[in-house]
Amino acid sequence: MKPFKSVAIVKHPIEQVWLTVLNRLPDLVPFMEDMEKISQLKREDLPYGVTRLDNLWQAKPMLRLSPGSSTATGQGLQLKPEMFAWIDRAEWRPQDHACHWQIESRFMPDALKCWGVTSYEPAIGGRGTRVTFEGKLGMSTGTLLPGLGFLDGSLMSGFETLASSLIPKNMRKMTEAVGIFLDQYPARD
Repeated sequence: MKPFKSVAIVKHPIEQVWLTVLNRLPDLVPFMEDMEKISQLKREDLPYGVTRLDNLWQAKPMLRLSPGSSTATGQGLQLKPEMFAWIDRAEWRPQDHACHWQIESRFMPDALKCWGVTSYEPAIGGRGTRVTFEGKLGMSTGTLLPGLGFLDGSLMSGFETLASSLIPKNMRKMTEAVGIFLDQYPARD
């Protein structure tokens, strides 16, 4: 398992940031250049203000793909849009402003395991929010990758390293998007 962590500050109060990410995540997409769309699949409001959300994230692939097509890389790997999609299953706990999440890859759902916690804490004397995103990522060996064969130890380690650096980077971009969104659309009391 490869641990990762990212910390970002948003210059807006914790409740505004918390509620924006909880309730308006799809509205942040225009402020994230590498994201195609975010769709809420399921929402369940539980006792004590706890909310369970399932969101489908669709990233924009580095190579532009037309719908229904695939692109072959130099090594024969077929890149398809579903390789850039994942389901985020999250439980939002307002008592401690923590979001416990698990990511399911649409590409290798049985081979990739990723989970963690995003914590929201007051910062900048209460005028800002510190967002700490941390988790673990692991991949199973013996997984067949289209065009590359079975995932061995060195290839698995390379994928884990790449993914464990991209995931926090994307979280920082999402946190920056919250700040831009709230600058343009201030919360009303």
